[in-house]
Amino acid sequence: MDNTGHSILFRPFDSSTGIIIAMKMIIQTFAADTSVKIVNGEEANIEDHPWMVSLQVRDYEGGNFTHICGGAIIDRSWALTAAHCVNYRAYEPKNMRVVAGSSFLSQMKQIIPLKKYYVHEKYNTLDGGIEPDLMLLQLKTPLKFGSTVNKIDLDKDTGKNYTGELCTISGWGTTNASGSNYPDRLQVLLMPVVSKEYCLASWSFSPTFLKNIICLQDGKKDSCNRDSGGPLVCSKKLVGVLSFGAITICDGRVPSVHIRVSAYTDWIKEKLKNKNKKNNKDKKAKNNKNNNKGKKNNKDKKNNKEKKNNKN
Repeated sequence: MDNTGHSILFRPFDSSTGIIIAMKMIIQTFAADTSVKIVNGEEANIEDHPWMVSLQVRDYEGGNFTHICGGAIIDRSWALTAAHCVNYRAYEPKNMRVVAGSSFLSQMKQIIPLKKYYVHEKYNTLDGGIEPDLMLLQLKTPLKFGSTVNKIDLDKDTGKNYTGELCTISGWGTTNASGSNYPDRLQVLLMPVVSKEYCLASWSFSPTFLKNIICLQDGKKDSCNRDSGGPLVCSKKLVGVLSFGAITICDGRVPSVHIRVSAYTDWIKEKLKNKNKKNNKDKKAKNNKNNNKGKKNNKDKKNNKEKKNNKN
C-alpha cells in the first residue's frame, strides 16, 4: 500500500527473497484493514446460506463484540475461516465468538463463544507462504441445526477445473468501494471463476507462487473489507475461503483470491477427528468420575445404614 492509501499491485519475482517481500506486502495490506468486502451484491436470505457465520471479536473481556470476518459451518462444533483474521492480533478465544441463524447481524439466533482456534501450521511460513490462509474455529457448545443454521459439505475434488463456473460468495462486508457502508443484512454475489493463470498474471505474481487457489472476477462486482474468511460456494459445496483482494479499490479490477478447500481436507479432517476424539475422551472420563462418585456415595449410604442397623 502506498502513502496515498491505494493498493499496490505486486510485481513479478522469481527468487525466495521476492516471495518473502510479496508475503510481507500482502500481510501489511491486510493490517490496514482486516479483510475484504462485497460491492454491488444483492441482499441474501440466510435460509439460502445456512452455513454462513460471522466471526466477532472484542478488545477486552466485557467489551463490545465486532464483526471482523465471515466463515462457514462445517460441523456442529466447527467453522472454517481465514487465518489472517487474527494474524496481526492474537485474540484470546474468550474474546472471540461465532454468531449464526439470521440474515441480519443485529438479529442472530445463536451466539457461541470459541473454545479454541487452530491456524494452519504452514500459514505465513517460507515453505507454505500465505497459501494455507485457513483457520478452524472450535465452538464451546454445538450449534443447533435447522433451516437457518446448517453445515456445508467440503469440496474434495482436487482436480476439478472450475474456470467459467458461476459460484457465490457472501458476507457482511462494506457495500461500496470506499468502504464506508457496512450492512446489517447479509450480501451475496454470483460470480464466474477465472483461470488461475489469469488470476496470478493480474496480480503480477509468479505462475508458481500460489498453487491451491481459486479466483473470481466480474465487472465492477467485488469482495473486500470484512468479507475475509467467507465461503466460496459452487454447487452447494465449500470450494474456497476468501483470502485477499484489492483492499482500497474494490471495483473488480483484479480478481479476488480464495484458498482452495479441497487441497486441505486432510488437515481439516485430522483436526476435527483428533479434537472430537479428545472431547469424547474427556466426556467419558468425566462420566466415569461421576459414576465412581455416585458409587462411592451409594456405598457410603449403605455402610451408614448398616452401622445404624447394627447399633439398633
